[in-house]
Amino acid sequence: MAPRRFSTYLLLVGFFCVLLFLYSSSESVSIPSSGALPQKPSSFTGKVPKFNIPSFHFSFRTSSHKPPEQRNSTSGGSSWYSDWTWLNPFSSSITLDENRSVLPPLAPRPPVYTYYDSELQKDKNSIKVDQELLSTWRRAWWAHGFRPVVLGRAEARKNLLFERMQGMVLSESLDFELNRWLAWGHMGSGLLASWHCVPMAAGDDSLLSYLRRGQYPTLTRFEGLGTGLFAAEKTHINDAIQEILSSSKIKTAKTILEVLNLERFRTEQASAIAQYDSATITGKYPALAEKIVATPDGGRLALNKMINSHLHTTWQNVFSTGIAVLKPLPAHTTALIAPSLHLANLLAQCPESLIPSSCPPNRPKCSPCVSSRVQVTTPPSFRNTSSLYSIGTVPHPYTMITLDNQTEAITVKHIRRYTTRDPWLLAVTKDILGSGRGGPSRVVSFKEVVASEYGRSRSLWLTTEKLPAPSSESKDAPLPEEWLVELDWHFGFSIPRAPIPHGESIPPVPGPERWPKSKPGLPEEKKKSYDPEPPTDIQLAIEVELLDKARRVVNTKDTRLGQIRNVAEAWNMADTEAWRFARAYRARSVVERLKWEEEERGYGAEGRGKGRWWRM
Repeated sequence: MAPRRFSTYLLLVGFFCVLLFLYSSSESVSIPSSGALPQKPSSFTGKVPKFNIPSFHFSFRTSSHKPPEQRNSTSGGSSWYSDWTWLNPFSSSITLDENRSVLPPLAPRPPVYTYYDSELQKDKNSIKVDQELLSTWRRAWWAHGFRPVVLGRAEARKNLLFERMQGMVLSESLDFELNRWLAWGHMGSGLLASWHCVPMAAGDDSLLSYLRRGQYPTLTRFEGLGTGLFAAEKTHINDAIQEILSSSKIKTAKTILEVLNLERFRTEQASAIAQYDSATITGKYPALAEKIVATPDGGRLALNKMINSHLHTTWQNVFSTGIAVLKPLPAHTTALIAPSLHLANLLAQCPESLIPSSCPPNRPKCSPCVSSRVQVTTPPSFRNTSSLYSIGTVPHPYTMITLDNQTEAITVKHIRRYTTRDPWLLAVTKDILGSGRGGPSRVVSFKEVVASEYGRSRSLWLTTEKLPAPSSESKDAPLPEEWLVELDWHFGFSIPRAPIPHGESIPPVPGPERWPKSKPGLPEEKKKSYDPEPPTDIQLAIEVELLDKARRVVNTKDTRLGQIRNVAEAWNMADTEAWRFARAYRARSVVERLKWEEEERGYGAEGRGKGRWWRM
């Protein structure tokens, strides 16, 4: 059998060799004589075809120089570079600097102006109440992406049309309105709002999104707000003022709407704006109206608290699913997230108000806090749910290694052999990305969650080193006032400063003792699989001590301690990038607001000294 099979193979090989020989033989080619060839080789160059090849510029190549420093781009230990390449996985490939993060460019804030006549004679108590109301107005507009500016009579005088108004006999209300418009016309395009008029809606509301674009091609008023809110460009404002000053109706009119031709205006719906004028207060909140009549200053303070409570209630209604305080590695991070959990509990409680069950004037069907409880949970991973607000605590890799191993005696050998890479980022993005993706792609998704227009309105990310240091002695220790004041501007309302004491509540506000453990007719909620057993007092004390020591190592300038920190960063590049990005993004938002307040000092009116008298 073997020889016969071998002979068959030989025949096949021979057959293919014959075919190869037959079909690979070349044809005869005639070679021209030497006389037929051109005399010079250069004569061949004219026959070479030429192609028009476009010149490509590869913009994605890495720059060989660091990008220039930008104004106001550092704060403490954070440094950043604002650029459209912020979704690059690692900022150092753009900045050529390990400690400089690339952030998205700051969104422009269109100005919203209000008018306050500080030259009117008022007592100190009235001025103090005005300060409170103006602060509430400024916070609300700032949190929704606008640049609030308080104008006065000094800005009105700078308008070239101010002189035409002198000598005219006008009603008190029209005189106020004209000065308000003159100040607005001097400053330029933007919004003009009463300081009793605030945005009261979700951050992505269609009207607020339109107003944030800052483009107002026509003079616009808003239905139901009267003279509470206008939008226009500078030329339209001053044209309207000239029409008012030239009208024969000016002598008897009480508002500018009685003088101007209403066809000049474009009318928009105002579902996202709440106005607390006298007519609204009298019609919707009679108890408050009575208090204002009885004690004007006390009543207006109660009005300020009501506006703040409505802003807080609206925020709670937008995030009806509750507040998630992320706890990605729950075994030893109770102390790590303690300040964030305390903040969530403050946000979840009912704000103080004269009428706790009331709703904003533009949201009559709201769900007051007294009728529903805002849930606070501690899931291990971020969930992309529009009705859920997330608070994330981003640890430095060295801090996470210290807590996870329950020791400060961390060595290079231990990091390389016994720790996994980027455990925090893997855990926090597991629900949205699964477990099969690497660190670079997770960093990109994390940056979108932190800094995209959608993500930043639904989450707050804080780094461990910027949080108040937790204490094992008291779980309900008050958070620093300076820290809470800064967060007031982030949320747009004044956060309650202390939780409701357990065992106490003021009807109709339900305290913890009145909260149902489970819904009626249903069994008690089962313990989540990701909820570990709460730490004992001794374990919590160990976490607090390790966390404090890790903070010092992360912030140290000591070369020896810095080496192990650098090793932790190099081993966890994605976790480090996430930590630096979150730290820089939060620092930039603080710098932006402080810079705005510094610029606001430039609008100090005559006779008011340096800076705004109302500056908090």
